[in-house]
Amino acid sequence: MAMIDNNKIKPINYHKYVIFMVLGLGALRLLGLYFSPTNLHGDEAQYWAWSRNFDWGYYSKPPMIAWLIAATTSIFGNAEWAVRISSPLIHPVIAYVLFRTGRFIYDDRAGFWAAALYFLMPAVWLSSGIVSTDVALLLCWALGLNAFMHLRETPKFKWAIILGLAIGFGMLSKYAMLFFLPALIVSMMVDQQSRQALLGLKGLLVALIALAVLTPNIIWNTQNDFATITHTAANANLQGVPFHPLELLEFWVSQIIVFGPITLVLLVIALFTVVRERTEMKSLLLAIFVLSPLLVISMEALLSRANANWAVTAYTAAALLVARMGLANFEKTTKIGIWVNIGMGVILAVAALAPSFANMVGQANAFKRVRGWPETEAIIVETVKAGHDGNAFTAIATDNRLVFYDLLYYGLERDTGLPLRMWRNTNRISHHAEATASLLASESSDGPILIINYYRDCEDVPKDEFRACVQAVHAQDKLTYAEKLTADFKRLEKLPMLELDLGGGKTRKLNLWAGYGYTPTNKAER
Repeated sequence: MAMIDNNKIKPINYHKYVIFMVLGLGALRLLGLYFSPTNLHGDEAQYWAWSRNFDWGYYSKPPMIAWLIAATTSIFGNAEWAVRISSPLIHPVIAYVLFRTGRFIYDDRAGFWAAALYFLMPAVWLSSGIVSTDVALLLCWALGLNAFMHLRETPKFKWAIILGLAIGFGMLSKYAMLFFLPALIVSMMVDQQSRQALLGLKGLLVALIALAVLTPNIIWNTQNDFATITHTAANANLQGVPFHPLELLEFWVSQIIVFGPITLVLLVIALFTVVRERTEMKSLLLAIFVLSPLLVISMEALLSRANANWAVTAYTAAALLVARMGLANFEKTTKIGIWVNIGMGVILAVAALAPSFANMVGQANAFKRVRGWPETEAIIVETVKAGHDGNAFTAIATDNRLVFYDLLYYGLERDTGLPLRMWRNTNRISHHAEATASLLASESSDGPILIINYYRDCEDVPKDEFRACVQAVHAQDKLTYAEKLTADFKRLEKLPMLELDLGGGKTRKLNLWAGYGYTPTNKAER
C-alpha cells in the first residue's frame, strides 16, 4: 500500500474561499436587488427623504443612514435599488472583518466559518435587500470587536484609535451601539488583559475619540429638544410590571428568523458551555459581546416589547463563537444549520423577486407594505385632477407617516404640484414628518384639502360590534378618530375609498375626504 506523504497535502486557503463567497454571493445579491420589483417601505422612503438634506441628526435616528443613501443616490440616482445598495455592499465587508477577527483569535478555519455563519444567516439575506440603520451599526460593531481583540493582545495605540472610531461612528449609525459599552466593562471585570488594555491612556483615547465623533450629534440633539434621544427612549416603551412573558417568548422565537433555527440552538449550547466552564478566555469574551445586547433586549421584551432586529449586534460575536464551539463539538450539525439558513435565504430571495411565489407560499402579508405604491400614487393624482364640486384641491394631507413618505418618494408632490402634509391627531409631534410638514390652516383658504385617511376607529370590527366599539372609545372620554377629523374642518365630505389589490388576498384601503375650512382644534387632551 502506498504511503501518503502528508507534506504534499496543501493547506486549505480559507482566505481565498472567503473572498469567493462574499464576492460571488454578494454579486448575486446585487443583481437580485437591481431586478427586485418591491417598492420602498415607508421607513426606507423616510430615510431617503432625510438624505435630501445633510444634517447631524434626524427626528428618530442618528444621521448615518441618511448619509449612506445620499452617497449612493448621488452616484446611481434615486431608483429603489440605488437607495438600498449600501446594504449588499457593506455586508460582505462585515463578513470579511469577522473572518479576520476569527483568524486572529483562533485560526483561518474558524474565521472562514464565522464569515459564512454571518453572511448566510437569514437576517443578512433579508437585510441585503433593504436599507436600514442596522447595517452600518453591524459594520461598526464588527470593527470594534476586531479592534478590541487586537488591543487586548497587542496594546498599540492604532487599535485604540480604531476602537474609538468604531464606537463613535456606531453611535452615529444607531444608539444600540451603547450595548458595546457594558460588554467592554464586563470584559475588564473578568479578564486581566482587557483591564491592562483599557485602564490607562489607551482606554482614555478610546473614550475621547468616540466622544469627539459623537459630539456633533449631541449638539444637534441639544438644538432640537433632544428629539432623537427622546424618540429612542419612547420607542423602548418600558412599562414596568406586570411582566410580559409572551412578549419575551415572541422575541426569542423571532431570533430563529434572525440567526437560523439550528444555529440558534448551537449558539445557546455554546453560551452555556463557555460561561459554565470558562476554559478559554477569548471565547468567554465573545460570549459577553453576545449576551450584552441579547440580555438587554430580552429584559425590554419582558417589560414591554422588542422587535426581532433590536439585538442583531449579538450575532457578529455569535458567528465567531459558533464557528469555534459548534465546529469543535457539533461539526456536522453546524454545517447542516448553515445549509438550512441558505435554504431560508433562497426562499426569501425568490419571494422578493417573484410576487406570485410569495403569494403561493402565504407570504403576501410580509410584502404588502412594499407593493403597489406607484399605483396608489397614480390613483391619488387622478383624484386631485378631478377636484371636488368644481373646486381645485389646494393641498394633500395624510395621517400616517409611512403613507406620507411613500407618496413623497413616488412623486405625489411632483405630479400634482401640491404640497404633501401631515394632519396631526394630537398636539404632540411624534415623528419627523409632523415636525417638518404639518398641515397649516393657511393651506385651506382657497379650496378643499384632499385628506388621505389611513387610521380608522372601529372600522374593522364586525358590524354588530361597531356601536360597542364607539361606546368604549367614548367611555374613555375620548373622541373617536372620525370625530377628531371632523372637528378640524368646517365641511368634510367623503370621497370614494381608494382600494388597491396588492395580490395574495391583500388590499390597500385608504379613505379619501375633501376638507374645507381647516381650523385645527385644541387636541392637547386627545
